[in-house]
Amino acid sequence: MTLREQEDAAKIQCYDWNAQHKEGVTVTYEELLGSGETIQTKTCGRAFVMCCQAVIMVEDVSGAVSLDHCTVVAEKAA
Repeated sequence: MTLREQEDAAKIQCYDWNAQHKEGVTVTYEELLGSGETIQTKTCGRAFVMCCQAVIMVEDVSGAVSLDHCTVVAEKAA
């Protein structure tokens, strides 16, 4: 996949994420995929593209994290 194709795919991933999830949604974040070590945190803003990757800012983590490493936690009905 070319860099342009990677960037286009990341833009689509961000668009889809932003359409489906509001800012401040609770997610689990796995720094190293497959490690089983996750933290539960909240997003701080909308997803965006950085270096041809779809990323988002989350609380308690310095810097942007890959959307591929985030899983939305189901909200419980009140």
